[in-house]
Amino acid sequence: MPTSTELSNARHHHSDASDRASHNPPNALARNAEPGACPDESGIPDEDDSAGTAAVTRPSARTAVDPAPTVRRPTIADGAHMWRIASDSGELDVNTAYAYALLARDFRDTCRVAMVADQTVGFVTGYRRPDAPTTLFVWQIAVDPAFRGRHIGGLLLDALVRDLVDVVAVETTVTQTNDSSRRLFGKFADRHDARICESPLFAAADFPDAHEAEPLLTISGLAR
Repeated sequence: MPTSTELSNARHHHSDASDRASHNPPNALARNAEPGACPDESGIPDEDDSAGTAAVTRPSARTAVDPAPTVRRPTIADGAHMWRIASDSGELDVNTAYAYALLARDFRDTCRVAMVADQTVGFVTGYRRPDAPTTLFVWQIAVDPAFRGRHIGGLLLDALVRDLVDVVAVETTVTQTNDSSRRLFGKFADRHDARICESPLFAAADFPDAHEAEPLLTISGLAR
């Protein structure tokens, strides 16, 4: 995974977020939060190998007739949408738009986007641990505020892990105060009949800015 400080993490791990756009870069290796009415979500993989560029477009407000969310690998065109969703989350440490484009190109196998019709409404980014390639580190999860309450965060996690058939463990870091992310990963562990344990990883002193400690959550024994 790139180590540039441009590749920061989420201010609250995974997010479904409010309106408070945050453009403050770098922090710990991950933050994926999905605060809101329902912090976990779901859908069906929809492969799309096309690539390209696209302007950022904002999804319209959800309606009663919105189709079910689907999940697929990102393309370069999704990088701009991922950046916009992270910025709108109000919860994540927002990476540069360039970083999301790189993630969508070079790490697309371990990242996913959620779609409602032709709108990108959520994403998860992650990577295989270089020294433990069967462990997936989940970096950020975010869902557009207009599409909260549809279990899209949980859907993204489930679809990504289902596709990575050799992955035996999932790691992420979540601050002690980030209840929504803890619920999201706790429910994920329950759905997969897996064990979840917490251990120290990044202390507050490891960060150059005002930042909470980031303990490590490890989810192992995933049921397939």
